[in-house]
Amino acid sequence: MASSAGMSSPDPSGRAPRKKRDRRELVRMGVAVVALILLVAFVLDNSNSVRVGFVFFSTRISLIWVLLIAAFLGALVDRLIILLGQRRRKRTATKPQ
Repeated sequence: MASSAGMSSPDPSGRAPRKKRDRRELVRMGVAVVALILLVAFVLDNSNSVRVGFVFFSTRISLIWVLLIAAFLGALVDRLIILLGQRRRKRTATKPQ
């Protein structure tokens, strides 16, 4: 009788799990390459310098940095709002009535 030690058993569709994983990895790589190309195009398109005014001073900075900083600050505020909402719900759920 032949032993199947070390061999992967096929999934219910009859295909080996390795092929399915390889296809997923190829899709991920394809998506990553497309995302990288779009990122490079985005940076090149927004590389001109703009004047940014702050409360007490103004400066000239590349537009891509303004967009990236604004995106980062927006994501940070989003996370803080979610955390505050979770704390509030947790606090009201544990209050004795």
